[in-house]
Amino acid sequence: MISTEQMIALHGFLAEAAAEGESELSEISGCETEVEVREIRCTPLGRFGEEGLRLSEDLVAGVMGRMEGALPGSLAGVLEPEEALRWARIGGGDDPLETFVRLGRTLLAGIAAALGEILGSPAPLHSPRLVEQPELTMLFRTHAPPETWVLSARLGIRSGDVTLPAQTHLLIEPKNFARLLSALSTAGR
Repeated sequence: MISTEQMIALHGFLAEAAAEGESELSEISGCETEVEVREIRCTPLGRFGEEGLRLSEDLVAGVMGRMEGALPGSLAGVLEPEEALRWARIGGGDDPLETFVRLGRTLLAGIAAALGEILGSPAPLHSPRLVEQPELTMLFRTHAPPETWVLSARLGIRSGDVTLPAQTHLLIEPKNFARLLSALSTAGR
């Protein structure tokens, strides 16, 4: 079980982590961008379908990559397809899919950098790529065991005068989740 204090620490940490890439997101989109963490939830992958925090059961657009180093696991950022296209168009460019992946990669890389910092060793994000599937399928296709923790955050991404709903999902093994909670406790977050 995760205590209320641990959930508060995770929420605070994720709010800081999501803000890591704001300046680069602003540069890509051409307007001030802020990322707000509105809600978090921690659920074992095996129970994610009933208890997880997700956008919908329909197709979503996501950027998903593998983390290595201090915190091996998977990290995904997802939006409804219409919202993903809106975000990509704000960023300009000739290819909206390429822009969306670049924006998603920037958001996730900021979170991965913050995770590495709190754990005292890099946790680089590798091979972030576009994924278009239902959220549940996206997570289960990682082939992670059912006891894998899914740390999800509901986000509001404000880019210029547009606010887009999004989610992030961090999949990590139980022993690494315990390490993260311990590091947050030690840091006094």
